[in-house]
Amino acid sequence: MQQQIWFKKSGLVYLPAHPLGYIVTLLAIVFMVPVTMAIYRNAHSVSDALYQFFVYATCTAFWWKWVAEKTS
Repeated sequence: MQQQIWFKKSGLVYLPAHPLGYIVTLLAIVFMVPVTMAIYRNAHSVSDALYQFFVYATCTAFWWKWVAEKTS
């Protein structure tokens, strides 16, 4: 069975090359939008917001990159 290529590596970034790659990317963005809105709504300062945003953004980015690496 041949593996489908969802992402293509272009330099240091991965670009979606298959509809499933676009879906994974869209899911990551859709997840981060309400998270970011909730963080900024409940944050008490800029540094508080950045600390919270860092946790969710890095976890989401590492998950997305792992999927991109495994399917490129």
